[in-house]
Formats: sequence, C-alpha cells, structure tokens
Amino acid sequence: MLVVRAAPAVPDVCKLITAAELEQITGPLKGAPKPGGPGEAACEYTPVKTPAWITIRLHDGELKYWRSRNGGKNPIALPELGNDAFVNPDFEGSTDLYAKKGSLILRVTMPKGPTAVDMVKAIARKALPRL
Repeated sequence: MLVVRAAPAVPDVCKLITAAELEQITGPLKGAPKPGGPGEAACEYTPVKTPAWITIRLHDGELKYWRSRNGGKNPIALPELGNDAFVNPDFEGSTDLYAKKGSLILRVTMPKGPTAVDMVKAIARKALPRL
C-alpha cells in the first residue's frame, strides 16, 4: 500500500511577527504588511523612518547552500538562532539573516545600516518560533 503525505503547510509569512512586535523593533509602520506575489512565501513591511523596508521570506533547502550563495566573505554565525544560522551584514546593500526551523528557512532582509544586524536578529527571534 502506497502512503502519500501532503507537503507541510507553509505558514502565512505576514503572521510570523505582529505589527506591534515589529514596531517595538523598528518604530511605527506605514500601513499594513504586503504579502508576496503568487507562489512567493514573503511579506514586506515599510517603517515610517528607517529602515526603508523589511522583507521576511520563507525558503526550503539547506542553510549551507544559502551561505555559499549569499553569505558573502565574512558571514556572522548566529548559533543562538540554530545550527548554521548566519547573517550577512552587507549582501548587495542589504543585511540578510538566515535561520532554519524544520524544513523551512527564515530569511529576514533590510537595507544595511548601523542597526540592521541587531534588528534582523530581533525580528528572527520573534518569527522563528512561529514556523
């Protein structure tokens, strides 16, 4: 007998962090979060001040692949966010954080800046347990 299991449901990315939680990290937001396009597990937020934007995405795959692709020359390991979690403080002008829970990779991105690494880490700490 063949048993077929459905792929695990991908959570609503816009519900991984509440607007109130995000505002504690970034300050007030302009409007509601914007979900990604069809087939894209993403959500974009626009703070009133800085950073100009924040994107949270979900990917599948392995962190080692993402590190080799987007980790840059000196990715910063984030063991507090799981095995192989890392942040690249400057990936083509953005700060990108990657952490994995189960089969999903959480990616938090915003423009690079003096507080960007701390902000993406704070966002990931809120969102990761909800995967």
